[in-house]
Amino acid sequence: MLETHLPQALIERLAPSQLAEHLATLTTGYTPNSEQEASEPTYYDLPVLKAPVWRWEIIWYFFFGGLAAGCYIIASIAALFGSHEDRIVARTGYYLSLLALLPCPPLLIKDLGRPERFLHMLRIFKVRSPMSVGMWAVISLSFFSGLTTLIQVARDGLLGHAWGARWLASLPQRLLALPGSAVALLLGSYTGVLLTATSIPLWSRSKLLGGIFLISAVSTSTALISFVLRLVRTPLRTLHKLERLEWSVLLLEMLGLLAFLRASGRAARPLVGTAPTEHGMSFWRFAFGTGLALPWLLQTLSLLAKRSRQSPFPGLLISLLVLLGGYVLRRTIVEAGHTSSQDARTTLWNARS
Repeated sequence: MLETHLPQALIERLAPSQLAEHLATLTTGYTPNSEQEASEPTYYDLPVLKAPVWRWEIIWYFFFGGLAAGCYIIASIAALFGSHEDRIVARTGYYLSLLALLPCPPLLIKDLGRPERFLHMLRIFKVRSPMSVGMWAVISLSFFSGLTTLIQVARDGLLGHAWGARWLASLPQRLLALPGSAVALLLGSYTGVLLTATSIPLWSRSKLLGGIFLISAVSTSTALISFVLRLVRTPLRTLHKLERLEWSVLLLEMLGLLAFLRASGRAARPLVGTAPTEHGMSFWRFAFGTGLALPWLLQTLSLLAKRSRQSPFPGLLISLLVLLGGYVLRRTIVEAGHTSSQDARTTLWNARS
């Protein structure tokens, strides 16, 4: 009788939902206690906070903004400190940064509802407002990215050889990269800071979201640049440098997320839990598992192999997984924030502690 029940118990323990629940308890250090939570005071069990109104536009805005910032940072590093053969990384990064910036204003305008609201935000600059700082970061990076890319276009000979093209090509691109990179760092991190500045427990309990979003911006941008360079058959030596960078950043991002979950504790349940309204299955399967842990393991095996690879498929697969994980990470954090705002008891607990 015992032998017939052991396999079934083992199967239940290894079920995806049970595994996700174990991971949620392990990483947050919090085990749900329905009886204890039910005894906590609330105002007639009504939500204390108003649910955020952010929809898919903001999720894509966060994703493309991170790509724009990360691509500019990586391109600037290659331009300032890379060898001559790394110039292709700088060129590709600057082009991709500008392309990723293009959807950001339309997405933000659509989220605001009316174009004049976007123009009103440009009338003033509020240092204490993450939204205002982020808006001006987008505008500033658009200026630096546009000018840097225009110089690159002239140097690549795409504007011909007229006097104006030669003048553009002579401008100090590396000098522009310094303030541009500072703005890119601001843009890459401000989206997480914007969430932290709210009262929603999931977003505000820990102060690590800004750093996590910045690291994720670099990891997804490295993946995007690597993907493009593999398509054009870039020399392996340059690709190996990007692989080592991607391996390091993915590891740092996983450690940052685990630190965020531990610091958030109970407030992180909407993100990692497995209740019907929680988003743990999406987070563990796609954001952390498929988008971070799996590509990191594949990249580790690739680096340990230490051999030239004629087929670009493994690298292309790793890049696609990282890009998918970066998008799902932002989506689950935003959507789990909606769930977190409806939890009156955790909101009051977060305010008291």
